[in-house]
Amino acid sequence: MIKHSIKLLFLLIAVLTISSYAQHRKVSNNGLDIYYRIFGEGKPLLIIGGGPGDVSDRYLSLCKLISDNYCCILADQRGTGLSIPPVFDSTTISVSLTLDDFELIRENLGYEKWNVLGFSYGGYLASIYANNFPSSVNSLVLLGSSGLNTDTFTYFRDNIISRMSPEDIERMNYWSDSTRLANDPEHAITERIRSMMPGYFYDRKKSYLVSQIIKPGDFNFEMGRLIWNDIIKHNLDLVELGANYSGRVLILHGRQDPLGTSIAEIISRYYINSKLVYIEKCGHYSWIEQPEFVKSQINQFLK
Repeated sequence: MIKHSIKLLFLLIAVLTISSYAQHRKVSNNGLDIYYRIFGEGKPLLIIGGGPGDVSDRYLSLCKLISDNYCCILADQRGTGLSIPPVFDSTTISVSLTLDDFELIRENLGYEKWNVLGFSYGGYLASIYANNFPSSVNSLVLLGSSGLNTDTFTYFRDNIISRMSPEDIERMNYWSDSTRLANDPEHAITERIRSMMPGYFYDRKKSYLVSQIIKPGDFNFEMGRLIWNDIIKHNLDLVELGANYSGRVLILHGRQDPLGTSIAEIISRYYINSKLVYIEKCGHYSWIEQPEFVKSQINQFLK
């Protein structure tokens, strides 16, 4: 328990430190300021977080891990963090607008091309970005990617719940109660996600490193709902559209990821110039469970 507390303390210090020295910058797109931060120096690497609806602070530990060798660009996707539109609807929140935001950031920084890393839903979004703007992407890193369409979301949550203890499920149901959600939605959502976190991990103890730093406001479900509606409306299925990006792709996937290994195999077959690496004893949050392995694989690939 003491050893675990020390690890958690070091993680919190690292996140607070990296957050404190990175100043927010911004670009403007369609009347909305899109904020982003830069960590480290070297080859540019856009970090696309998951959700949809995650605040970018959730990926500070990932930036801390790899910014020794790369210039990590971490954006508040529109509808999250500081990139909040005056109204939430289809005119302000969409996949197309989000991709345009990335392009404006790249152009603003003066990069002809950059490397792109996407985690979970962010892996799916990174694949759409590479498909739409192939000339902007040098290399693609997919970290526990949710795939090429929405198929995984029919079973992803079920796999997570199957790994949870009875106490976890009881706590999840408690915070899913409609009355509690109505009284204090941010708190209820935060506690519900904390209760589910062990289901994402191979090592239950390491799930606490994530759940303990989750805070109210880290998830914007309204933004997420609009994004999913947009994906369905425009049928953003990359399998049907076909691969438009032929550059190098690194697929890093936890052997025990609740997404399952079949999704990684599908992605690997989709990209003709890809390398699939399984991470042993690892669930969804690979850079938390196996940080040194993840770091070494990214370094070797982008070298």
